[in-house]
Amino acid sequence: MRPVKAIFLGTMFLASGAAAEEADIAVVASIKPVHSLVASVMEGVATPALIMDGAGSPHTYALRPSQARMLESADVVFWVGHTLEAFLEKPLKTLGAGSTTVALLDAKGVSRLNFRGGEAF
Repeated sequence: MRPVKAIFLGTMFLASGAAAEEADIAVVASIKPVHSLVASVMEGVATPALIMDGAGSPHTYALRPSQARMLESADVVFWVGHTLEAFLEKPLKTLGAGSTTVALLDAKGVSRLNFRGGEAF
């Protein structure tokens, strides 16, 4: 969990540093759990936008035009990664050179658990 904290702390540093004073930083999160984490780190600085604001599945979601525009104007996009949010792969490849994407599954030090099954799942 520490590498994820480092990513978010880094974002907070960027958002609260001199770069944020010169220009607004547009931060976008893919799903509600990611949005919650990013929003708590950015509290008091800015509010990140949320792509999937409904109850849809990130496995089969399709972007609306307004959400595509949100991504186009983003400076930083936080998402889980291609295994969960395949619908974001193509749109994220078209982002401008000044944009940064953070795939949390690919973050250094993140441990993935094996698929679990059974009655509890």
